[in-house]
Amino acid sequence: VEAGSEEASLYASLEGVAAVFPVLAVAAPEPESSLSPEMFTAVAMTGADIAQSELGLSGEGVKVAIIDTGIDYDHPDLGGTGTDGDLSFPTDRVVAGWDFVGDAYNADPNSPSYNPVPAPDADPDDCQGHGTHVAGIVGADGEVDGVAPNVQFGAYRVFGCEGSTDTQIILDALERAEADGMDVVNMSLGYAFMTWPDYPTGVASNILVDNGVVVVGSA
Repeated sequence: VEAGSEEASLYASLEGVAAVFPVLAVAAPEPESSLSPEMFTAVAMTGADIAQSELGLSGEGVKVAIIDTGIDYDHPDLGGTGTDGDLSFPTDRVVAGWDFVGDAYNADPNSPSYNPVPAPDADPDDCQGHGTHVAGIVGADGEVDGVAPNVQFGAYRVFGCEGSTDTQIILDALERAEADGMDVVNMSLGYAFMTWPDYPTGVASNILVDNGVVVVGSA
């Protein structure tokens, strides 16, 4: 629904309407280079090396949802061969996911490439880089070692190749991640309204936690 503030207040007063919230644009995180990952001390600094070496924990049997720019499942540290097109989605490491938006999507009305019409498809491959970077921190297994190298991933792509997404799409991704049986949901998105407890993405995150899902949000 597109409405000004006066119309929105009117809709909120209608019988049967519980609440009205604005759909907000969320800027894409900055892309990260995979050529020089800074993971060589991070596992030890966080204590994950103790979990690995002394407790024998590797992430085996755990499914982690990455709500972000997608995951490059061809990356050799994430179960791929390093060559695009060698694998088709899903893979042994990236076992679930969805592209909610398509390459050209951009929800930023101030951008020259503004295109608020999603073109969803079943392939959440990453054309921007940040989601792959985050997945590597979580579970890379190769040249770089992640925190939990034996996890399986769900890739929930909410950004196009550049620009912004919006909070409705993030909400859709949260719901789908739970439906796909993810144990952990990670959102390294860095936007403030995740911490507003009444906002729908905050409410949805709490519901997932109540249902046994670990939700990690960078806000």
